[in-house]
Amino acid sequence: MDRLTRALAPLALATVLGASLIACSGEGSGGTGETAAPATSEERVTTNSTPVPGPADSAINIPVAVADRWDKLGGEKSDLGRVTGPVTVVEGGSITDFERGSIVLTPSGRAFVVQGEILTSYLEAGGPAGALGFPTADEATTDGGWISVFENGTIAYLDGQPVVEIR
Repeated sequence: MDRLTRALAPLALATVLGASLIACSGEGSGGTGETAAPATSEERVTTNSTPVPGPADSAINIPVAVADRWDKLGGEKSDLGRVTGPVTVVEGGSITDFERGSIVLTPSGRAFVVQGEILTSYLEAGGPAGALGFPTADEATTDGGWISVFENGTIAYLDGQPVVEIR
């Protein structure tokens, strides 16, 4: 019996410690043991951020997913350049403006580049809050220009003219 007691002692200790940890996790939240509700899309966009260089060497906080995407594109030396101002939270996502374009963060956390005449047409159509919704892919080249695909349509820039199609 002495061997059995020694063999079960670690299991009993682990059980007691586990129960204690669960009980302690509820402290500070009303003592109910419940966990906090997950962050909303807006909270994720605005609180999960990192500073990057902005105008006049100031630091601007932008969502981590946007900063990662910008960094992969080349950061300050990319076609986008530096951040120009604070992030605009919209429809559960955000738009971060750079010197030569924007990165749109979707509610699911995906970051897409929108720039040039396509960006101008997208913003005129209401951006993410408009009929087109969020981008679903990066801008791609096509015969005679560029095209961007959105949740509810496309914007093409062909032969010097924007063409907006909403489904």
